[in-house]
Amino acid sequence: MNVNMLSQFIAMHSVDNHPSGNQDALSFLTDYLAIMGFVCTIKGQSKTDQPTLIAHYPGRESRNKIVLYGHYDVAPVNNTEQWKSQDPFQLECIDKRYFARGIADNKGPLMARLEAISELIASGQPLPEILWLIQGEEEVAMTDRVAKGIFHEEIERFGAKVFIEETGFNNLDTDRQIAFLWSPGLTRNELVRWRPLIQQTLQNVDIEYRHLNKFNGVDACPLLGNLPEDGVYIGFGPNDKLHNIHRDNESLCVQKLNLHRQQFKEFLRYYAGFS
Repeated sequence: MNVNMLSQFIAMHSVDNHPSGNQDALSFLTDYLAIMGFVCTIKGQSKTDQPTLIAHYPGRESRNKIVLYGHYDVAPVNNTEQWKSQDPFQLECIDKRYFARGIADNKGPLMARLEAISELIASGQPLPEILWLIQGEEEVAMTDRVAKGIFHEEIERFGAKVFIEETGFNNLDTDRQIAFLWSPGLTRNELVRWRPLIQQTLQNVDIEYRHLNKFNGVDACPLLGNLPEDGVYIGFGPNDKLHNIHRDNESLCVQKLNLHRQQFKEFLRYYAGFS
């Protein structure tokens, strides 16, 4: 993991009602993705200071398509919060965990995935066609997000069947990963064919047939609210029950974050040839 790049991203105050911090984070991601060969478009900037980034990669030696979801905004830090680290917007490693606002939700997983795709592109290996939707309103306490209409248009136009959630979970008690497999319209029996895609690329994984809980509710989520009936939703990532998202001492296990980078790379490589 490139700690310097992660530290830069964390230091950007991309919180609600902080236009410059959100613009910094948006520019950071757009520049990173463009260097990799993604075509980037910003939508919604006339209606919000936290617009949506749409990034498209044409793929290589693969007919498969995939939609990735993420967000660059983070929850605010309250004055009453007590952190182990000196500054929530400065990345700090304590007891083999990274502490910072947004490290678990969602800047850590987002950076891991950026690095994974960058490594895959550099390797020359097959890649699916990618639509990466990165919104800036995930932590905004409202239901009428600008991103929701944008996601609807982009998802319908792209025509993918597989959608990847922003993160997943790890069980601290059993040291097993938990992956989420769900669909708005497909039955559990119909989803079984997707289990090998998960089991091939994750270690010691338990699969739960549901989606991640959403802070603002399912209907307000631009991803869940726009999935097609036959869409396949998959979630996996480095989070665990110590992550403390939206609270003080938000953190991620360093080892789990590095593992996610490797697993995400394997997942995309394997999915490129999946049928």
